[in-house]
Amino acid sequence: MKQLLIFFVFLACAFWIDLTPLSIHEAENDDIQVTVRSPDGSEKTIVTGMYSTVGDVLENLDTDEETDTSVINPLTVLKDGDLISLPAKKEETEQQRISINTADEALLCTLPGIGKSTAKRIIAWREENGLFQEISDIMRVSGIGEKKYEKLKDLICL
Repeated sequence: MKQLLIFFVFLACAFWIDLTPLSIHEAENDDIQVTVRSPDGSEKTIVTGMYSTVGDVLENLDTDEETDTSVINPLTVLKDGDLISLPAKKEETEQQRISINTADEALLCTLPGIGKSTAKRIIAWREENGLFQEISDIMRVSGIGEKKYEKLKDLICL
C-alpha cells in the first residue's frame, strides 16, 4: 500500500514540474563584466562577451612598459565578476635563484663551492629524506656547513 501511495505522489509531482529544456538562445545577458587591476593598483571594469579569454581582454587593453603580461595564462576563460591582476615586471638585475628541490646535478654545480660530489650528495639527501622544507635544511647535507651556507643562501630557493 505504501508503495502505491509513493507512486501516486511522484506521479502528481511530475505533472507540476516544468520539464521543458532551457535554450541557450534564451539567455538574457550575453555580456560579462571583468575588472582589470594594473600594477599601480588602479582598476578598470571591462564589458566583454560571454566565454571571452584573458587573452581577448589583454588584446584590447593598453598596458605600459612596467606591466608583465607574460606570466598570465591567456587561455583562461573568464566569467562574470572575475578580477585580472596584472603584475609589474621584475628588475632584470635580479639574479635567478636555483631551486634546491628541483635542480639537477649540472645546475647545482653552477653554485659557488658546489662540485659534482656535493651536488650528488644534495640530490641523494633529497631522494632519501624528501624535499627541503627550508633553505637552511641544506646544511644537513654532508659537506655544507655554515660558511658555505652563507655563500649560498641568497642564490638558492625551494
